[in-house]
Amino acid sequence: MDSVFLIECTLSMISHEGENMKKMIAVNDHVIVEVIQNMEEITDGGIVIPETVIARPQGYGKIVSLGAQVNIALSLGDTIMFHRNAGMDIIIGRALFKVLKQQEVYARFDEIKEEVS
Repeated sequence: MDSVFLIECTLSMISHEGENMKKMIAVNDHVIVEVIQNMEEITDGGIVIPETVIARPQGYGKIVSLGAQVNIALSLGDTIMFHRNAGMDIIIGRALFKVLKQQEVYARFDEIKEEVS
């Protein structure tokens, strides 16, 4: 079954925002990211627009685990962009994670280093 996602959970416990969770390790060609949740936006007129009503086609996240068969240039801690409906959502505590296939990663953000003259 192609739609089955495999996640290996180790017995070692790590702390995430004060709550215990099992460490997730991506397998095969999967990437696990912690989704970066955007806060509400405030218009020029001072109207607060909550995130739940803002329609964005893309999502952003930080990579927390890479499967052994991931063969694209990604590293732990990289910030990536993906389609917001891609992958499988996992909620642990207050954090939202996504399990993505490597093909569902659209871009990686690199730090821009300013040259000092």
